[in-house]
Amino acid sequence: MTGWQALDEFGFDHALVASGDTALVMFGQPACGACRGWYRQLPQWLGDGAVRLFYVDVACAQALANRFELFQLPAFALYRHGEFHCRFAAPFQADAVRAALAAALLAPAEEEP
Repeated sequence: MTGWQALDEFGFDHALVASGDTALVMFGQPACGACRGWYRQLPQWLGDGAVRLFYVDVACAQALANRFELFQLPAFALYRHGEFHCRFAAPFQADAVRAALAAALLAPAEEEP
């Protein structure tokens, strides 16, 4: 089990509202090497279950790529209680990801792009 739940534009908002407290959405695609690395590692780095992980293949969900104005992959969006909280970014390293996530959750919510 990878720990990821796949999303597309049809169930995106509903799934995030139903996700509970904290959700991290990764926008990527299978042909992206960096996306594959993040996809493999994030469930291990955030394996305590406090953050639900969602994956959007932007090649199949281009409407979401447009909605979030994505130009570079992978890209991440952090949600709290079903509401957009912020775009998420961190170096590709376990401690850096956990520290950036903690800091992002303490910061005030931003407006969805």
